[in-house]
Amino acid sequence: MPDIFDEVSEDLRADQARSLLRRYGGLMVLAMLATLAAVGGYTWWQDRQQATSDAVAMQFLAAQKATELALPPKNLADRFAAIAAHGPDGYRLLAELQLAALDWDAGRHDKAVAEWRAVSNDTSAPQVLRDLATVTSVQQRIDTGDGPALKAELLPILQGASAFKPYAVQINALLDLRLGRTKEAVALMRELLSDPNTPQGLRQLTQSLLSAVGSDAGVAP
Repeated sequence: MPDIFDEVSEDLRADQARSLLRRYGGLMVLAMLATLAAVGGYTWWQDRQQATSDAVAMQFLAAQKATELALPPKNLADRFAAIAAHGPDGYRLLAELQLAALDWDAGRHDKAVAEWRAVSNDTSAPQVLRDLATVTSVQQRIDTGDGPALKAELLPILQGASAFKPYAVQINALLDLRLGRTKEAVALMRELLSDPNTPQGLRQLTQSLLSAVGSDAGVAP
């Protein structure tokens, strides 16, 4: 009989994790896309300082803005592909990240993960973009990928001082929830709330998650 109750408990934890991911996963994507836009603006400024072509900057920013439309243009992937093929390094990498996001949204998940990993493993790329690629890739697979393997992918970011470390901690907490490790997840979320470097949007999301998990798991927020 204990085995039956254990199985029921595990099923409930899995359902809870899936429910939380459905409720808050989209907000995680929006938070990281906002960061991506900031990184894009920084790269644009850097490239201008180095006398990079204004035309490429405007092409990228126009394509980036088009991703926010309710009905993006059909040639959007071609526009990013052209920048990825011929643009300077900063814009090439950002365009590759955008292409991966478009492939994921189109259901080409294996291709998207391969594209994110290509940026993550590009030793010539700025570390901030490599970390962004890793975090985005793991976040998109959080509900379906192998939990321990995804946590291992995040480990270098969690052990370093990356600008994306708070997002990696949050994703790590969600993975712990999915794996039934509620206490570990709660500890990570409390760590985020106590960290002054946690972005405000992520802090609010973490507080909402902690309240939901605390009430369901009998843990005081």
